[in-house]
Amino acid sequence: MRRLNDIFDRLFASKFPTDIIYKSKDFSVFEKLAKTHDIEPVRPPIEELRSLFGKENSIFSSSIGTHPDFVDSTILPHYQYICSLFLDIAGSTKLGLKFPLSKVRLYKDAILSTAIDIFRAFDGHIHRLQGDAVFAFFGHKEMKKSDALINALNAASLMQSYNKHTLTKFFEENDLPPLRIRIGIDIGDDSEVLWSEYGIGDVTEVTSTSIHTDLAAKLQSESPRNMIMIGENVYKYLDLSDKFLNVKTHIENGEVVEDKYVLNDSNLHAYYQMRVFNWEKYLNSFSSLPKSNFEERNYSSPNDFEVICYVKKEEDDTYKRYYQNSFSLEKGLQLKFELRNYASLPIGNIKWKVVNYGTEAEQSEHGLEFFMDDDEGQYVCHQYTAYTGLHFMECYMYDYNGKLIAKDMFSIFINDEKRDFRRLGVPESR
Repeated sequence: MRRLNDIFDRLFASKFPTDIIYKSKDFSVFEKLAKTHDIEPVRPPIEELRSLFGKENSIFSSSIGTHPDFVDSTILPHYQYICSLFLDIAGSTKLGLKFPLSKVRLYKDAILSTAIDIFRAFDGHIHRLQGDAVFAFFGHKEMKKSDALINALNAASLMQSYNKHTLTKFFEENDLPPLRIRIGIDIGDDSEVLWSEYGIGDVTEVTSTSIHTDLAAKLQSESPRNMIMIGENVYKYLDLSDKFLNVKTHIENGEVVEDKYVLNDSNLHAYYQMRVFNWEKYLNSFSSLPKSNFEERNYSSPNDFEVICYVKKEEDDTYKRYYQNSFSLEKGLQLKFELRNYASLPIGNIKWKVVNYGTEAEQSEHGLEFFMDDDEGQYVCHQYTAYTGLHFMECYMYDYNGKLIAKDMFSIFINDEKRDFRRLGVPESR
């Protein structure tokens, strides 16, 4: 994942004064970066990160504290959905055993600042820093709920990738165990989230009151190390494929026991499930991102080839590029998938395969997977959006002898914003 990891490295290195990188032996792993750190980059790393996901608008939030939708306190109290993300970093304490406090502060700030940058790159709002934890909101009054969830999953996945590939290098080079990052994500619908002001006088805070906000922190505590735990509303609203979801387990009396519930209270009749989101498998599904631990073949995307997607609503409209899993598409849109052969692969034949997931597709299609026979041998394949969920177009490339030499996939989120949320709270009396 060279390009993505380069962006992470430069994001981390950009948090330090250049002379510190040059002079400190703790940064030999970033020696090459230090030489380019003096040169003004064409685009800042955070903008490069956004460009990978086709984000062209300005960043939603550049502040901490009160959510931008509620800066005007006269509208409070106010009901409005929000996706909450809670991140906790474990392991940074040992920095204090190896470095003086001035360096500990510098390194901790660089880690947290980069996390902030990654979340802001996906239009998240940083609500609070709590020691080595970050509490962020995704979503606002102009954003679809599905897009808030997609942004949160993308941000969390890249944060875990950043820890695995960039922070781990830094810690291992300094003979320290890698950080352990746990992330929890949940969402509450409009009627389940109350925004209001807490406190007295000048000592106040505008924040959300919601069991789903509280559950984000609980999900974080239930997450395995370096993983992402998501609530039932998250994976059911997006109708995520089981290929990206795992049930947490533990050993009890020598047997494997499943931990499906983050909330399991028989007295209150409150039950709410959770799943581990496999962020690494999710990122490996991107045609635009290099693969890690993927099937070994002679050719791989996006260096040798890449699948690109375009979308339009009406026949006379112009196709616009859709960046993979960047936001949800409405139903009934026309899709055009295009294979780009960058490395002049000896392609003798091309096959396109639709792979649908989700309850709507299961109820409507005779088969969830099928080849597009009319488009065989073509560099372009046409389809349309039909069912809520995360769906895939797979592309298979064969040489002139009929041997499979490469394959890739392109996934799209489709959502009509009509799915129900699980409601746990007590309805307001009217």
